[in-house]
Amino acid sequence: MDDVRWFAPNPYGALIVPELRRLGLTISTEGAAPARIALAMSGLRAEAAWRFARAHRSRLVLYLWDLPPVGTARGRADPVWWLAGHFLRLPRPWGGFARRRGYYSRLQYLARRADAVLVPSCMTREIVAERFGVRSALVPYCYDSGRFAPGPGDKASPPLLVTVSRLIPHKNQAAVLRAAAALRRPVQVRLIGRGPEQVRLEQLAAALGVRCRVETTADDAAVTRAYHEAAVAVCPSRFEGFGLTPIEAVAAGVPVVASDIPPHREHVGRAARLVPVDDDAALARAIDAALDAPAADPALVRDLTIGAAGGRFLPSLQDLLR
Repeated sequence: MDDVRWFAPNPYGALIVPELRRLGLTISTEGAAPARIALAMSGLRAEAAWRFARAHRSRLVLYLWDLPPVGTARGRADPVWWLAGHFLRLPRPWGGFARRRGYYSRLQYLARRADAVLVPSCMTREIVAERFGVRSALVPYCYDSGRFAPGPGDKASPPLLVTVSRLIPHKNQAAVLRAAAALRRPVQVRLIGRGPEQVRLEQLAAALGVRCRVETTADDAAVTRAYHEAAVAVCPSRFEGFGLTPIEAVAAGVPVVASDIPPHREHVGRAARLVPVDDDAALARAIDAALDAPAADPALVRDLTIGAAGGRFLPSLQDLLR
């Protein structure tokens, strides 16, 4: 029997599996063979891990990245039951979660019954306690330290501002465009990601006269190359659970300007210029200063490498295996 059946929503969620195997755990990432722990590396895989744990009498571990305010800041979960292999939910006529009510209601049900809930930041730990009534353990994850490192010095001209994230309102990419328009020197902007904000952002860039390219199909190599070509990585999000983009940028040696939100302070506070959320003038000043700044020091995120994250996860899993 394996120690862990690892349920990851994507390859990033399984980055530390080889490291944990090197440290002595037996882990499978697919199949139905029994394991002592079922671990879901996001809420998206929580139900699959629950079904596995029920089938094999395994312990259940959930890793919760965030509970976005747009969906869970108001309202309560709908009542949920597990009956005969199915979830049953009674929708509240009023007072439920604002969005994805079934998903977040089932997630609360599973989190309250998990043997352990792990989170990547202090803020997520506080939010999970407040909104789900669940205690969690702080176990920060990692960036892909096998992929992100300082690269060639061939920077784009004019200087390139890069942001990598989904194109959705709380990621706040519009602030980058407004800041670029306010600068007294020419720059170009590259927005890497997909989402419903794409057309609005392209229209805003055109209206502001900002040279901007939106890349919706960039693969891993293209993202890494964009960091190496960038003069500054800009991360103006209003909300993050972990804040991966500024971590990757620091690891790639790129000066970073980021919003002053708790996960950014926690994980890149010493490496980035932090500015108040939605303060366009402060954002423009910080970008202007960062354009003349030396490369970021990747050593400032060495605690977030794959090896370091594996070392953090191991004790939590060993405790459950005992």
